[in-house]
Amino acid sequence: MGNANFSTLHHVDQETIDWMYNAYSPVFILSTGRSGSKFIAGLLDLSPQADSFHEPRPTLQYFSNYAFHHQDQPEILEKMINGARMELVLETLIQDKIYIESNQCLTFFAPILKGIFKNAKFIHVIRHPGDFVRSAIRKGWHKNDSIWESGRIRAEDANSWNKLDHVARLAWVWDATNRFIEKFKNNLPSTEIFTCKIEDLTTNWQKPRDLFSFAGVRQPTDSEISHFQKQRINEFRVGPNEPPNIQKIHQFPEYEDWDEEMKQSLSIYSKELARLYKYNL
Repeated sequence: MGNANFSTLHHVDQETIDWMYNAYSPVFILSTGRSGSKFIAGLLDLSPQADSFHEPRPTLQYFSNYAFHHQDQPEILEKMINGARMELVLETLIQDKIYIESNQCLTFFAPILKGIFKNAKFIHVIRHPGDFVRSAIRKGWHKNDSIWESGRIRAEDANSWNKLDHVARLAWVWDATNRFIEKFKNNLPSTEIFTCKIEDLTTNWQKPRDLFSFAGVRQPTDSEISHFQKQRINEFRVGPNEPPNIQKIHQFPEYEDWDEEMKQSLSIYSKELARLYKYNL
């Protein structure tokens, strides 16, 4: 990697920095959130060549909605990403590893990431919209009063947004996020984008193999992958010290048990992409 080896960040020369921006291939995982991003980060971290992060700080959790609605201000978004990630990516490079990040908050910075890191790769991970909405409802998305919720994407028209029920809001989030990613993917060659369903990564033996190959890192053994697939990663839980502004729901029905009104709310916003992704609603 580059023409020099460094063990300390503050020793890195300009030639290596330029190589990072122009030739290094960090991997960024794009998703709605609640779609197995922590699972994928852990899975890829099984490779000794990967340095895989789920939500490194700064997480940029307050700025997803800003980035979503300000794609016309790339200079600002570029400064935010460079300030938040340049040093961390560079540290990974000089360790002779591949930087991988699955932070959902970077999704709407994807075009900026591609502009900064010219040789970057992207993984689009998809989850059934009903399962995503159920998971997000249980976590209190678009209900709680928190830094995360302040940063969640929402429709620009506040009047229309406020009329949506909870399921419809989250179905809109699923659709708007995946449409943003699809539009971004259209400008990438096939060597720089890998699309997968979380359902396949957790049950299929070949899809994880394809994922490691795409990321360009050495593959772990079959037994290591199989063992990891059986683990529960980022399992839903309600802690004993949850603050009053964080409301989580213990019980919410599986998608198959929703009533027709709830399924219709989901379908209005998600049916087109669900058909593309071959999900049954």
